[in-house]
Order: sequence, then structure tokens, then C-alpha cells
Amino acid sequence: MAVNWSDIAAAVGKAAPLVGTLLAGPAGAAVGGLVASALGSEPTPAAVAAAVADPALALKLAQYESDNAVKLQAMVYAHAEKVIEANVALAATDANDRDSARKNNVAGGTARGVFALSITLLALCLGSEVWVLFNGLPDHLPPLIVGRVLGLLDSVCLMVLAYHYGSSSGSAQKTELLSQAPAIK
Repeated sequence: MAVNWSDIAAAVGKAAPLVGTLLAGPAGAAVGGLVASALGSEPTPAAVAAAVADPALALKLAQYESDNAVKLQAMVYAHAEKVIEANVALAATDANDRDSARKNNVAGGTARGVFALSITLLALCLGSEVWVLFNGLPDHLPPLIVGRVLGLLDSVCLMVLAYHYGSSSGSAQKTELLSQAPAIK
């Protein structure tokens, strides 16, 4: 398996924290080339990782970071600014998309039809859930099939609510954080 610059960021970060932070970001290859040049190694992640394992070269890297701290810190801030700008632009795009969809719905004269369909779908979803809750599963249907149908109806219900009330970017952030969390044993 090929080694990436972000894969060696933690090892490099022990000797030079700013450099390690930059290696983990989108400018990793450019910073990796600078680090390789400073260490006198090949400009590959594997070669830099091997060089940083040598205490003398790790000290040389720490000195490089110390000598270039202002430039490296400026790179960290520039990267952070770009990430913030991208997130703001994405949030604005999402808001504009929802706004234009709602305006199009009203301007096209379909608002009442969409609202009626939404009420019908919500009633179907919630009615099915309540019916199964009080009457139990039908004997002639496998529980797996009933569960799948009810799950699909739950999804429809959530989509109708998300259409009318919007979905939050917080939900997307939560999903991202959960995907990065360690597994529970």
C-alpha cells in the first residue's frame, strides 16, 4: 500500500508540529517536498518518514520549522481560511438551493398540490405505524417484509418533513463525526 503525506503527518508532527499539521492538509505534497529538501531525502512520503526516524534528522527538521515558523504558520492560517470560506460557500449554496426550490414551488402554482401530497404521505406513514403498533404484524406477511416497508415509510416521512422544514447541516456534521469515531467494542 502506498504511503501518503497525510499518513506520515503524525510522525513528522512529533519533531515539527506545524509541518505535521501542514502535511495532513491539502498542501501536503508541496510541504512534503520542502521537508524532503530540508532533510536531504527523496521527496516521497516513505523517504521522509525514514529520515524523520533518525534523531539527528528529526532535530534538523525541528530547526527547519523553527527557522521558518512564520511562513509555516501563515500557511496553516491560509489553509484554515480556505476551509472556512469553502464551508461558508457550501452553506450559502445549500440555503440558496432550498430557497429557489421553495420559490419555484410557489411560483409554479404547485404549492397546494405538494402540500396535499405531503399531508397524504404523512398520514399514510404515521397511520401504518400506528396500525402495526396496535394490531401487530399481519400473520401472513414475514416480519422482515413488514419491517422493510415500515422503514421505507419512515424515510418518506423524514423526506417530507425535510422538504418543508429543511434539513440541517448539523446533521451532516454529526454523520461525519460519527464516521470518524472509533468503533465501540
